[in-house]
Amino acid sequence: MIQIDPKKSSIRDVYHLMISAISPRPIAFVGSVNNLDEHNLAPYSFFNGFGANPPIVGFSPANSGRTGLPKDTLLNIEETKEFTISIVTKDIVNQVSLSSCEFNRNVDEFEKTGLTKFKSQIISPYGVKESPIIMECKLYEIIKLGNLPASGNLILGEIIFFHIDEKVLDEKNKINSKEINHIGRSGGNFYTESKNSFFEIHKPNCLGVGFDKLPADLLQSSLRGDELAKLASVEYIPELILNESLACHSLKEVISEISSSLKKDDVQKSWQIFLNWENNSNV
Repeated sequence: MIQIDPKKSSIRDVYHLMISAISPRPIAFVGSVNNLDEHNLAPYSFFNGFGANPPIVGFSPANSGRTGLPKDTLLNIEETKEFTISIVTKDIVNQVSLSSCEFNRNVDEFEKTGLTKFKSQIISPYGVKESPIIMECKLYEIIKLGNLPASGNLILGEIIFFHIDEKVLDEKNKINSKEINHIGRSGGNFYTESKNSFFEIHKPNCLGVGFDKLPADLLQSSLRGDELAKLASVEYIPELILNESLACHSLKEVISEISSSLKKDDVQKSWQIFLNWENNSNV
């Protein structure tokens, strides 16, 4: 592996390393307004949630890497102490990209992008009507991270109101992520579409036995770390259930069968394949 010291690298190179490595990143589509009632809309992909009680979200608009000047969003929130975050979906991603242009502070990005203003319930900034989830936020804290060109400004806000499109809710009124089609930001000009990339990990509600408790024949086999992790996630190694249909003649055959079974997430069958082979080999 190569070693890179960020203190000996250019700002541009460090930024490229970060956005390429930290990927995909959720996008906060932030609506804000200043004291002159000039509205702003801009996307930020250094964004996440930081607790549910109180419900805190955070995003970081960086100072201009060229001039060191703060973004309009930061200036607006410093003035009014409130903002909205609309979730970005595939349907609006090109309009989101357009909004990231460095328009003058008095330019309304809603007008530039053709997106529709959604009136907030409690605060002044608008959300994006085309977004399925809008959060109204009150400023919690701003943490300035350097006050230099390309330095971040971590804006933490408390969510005080949610707006959810019924189309993304399931029969229990819970959000069904598969109905949202979130867009994530990657390095360069690349984005990530979530809808076709979901997968599940069936983690039991227990402490897994861990790799250190796995039999040596499994640990030293050709099973990948990801496959071994499924075997190591059980609460305890199961008892042998004799089953002649699971009999394998060689360890190589056993590992192949276990690998096939793990692809179907059948961890219990995988263990029984191994335990039956182990029992037969000790007879």
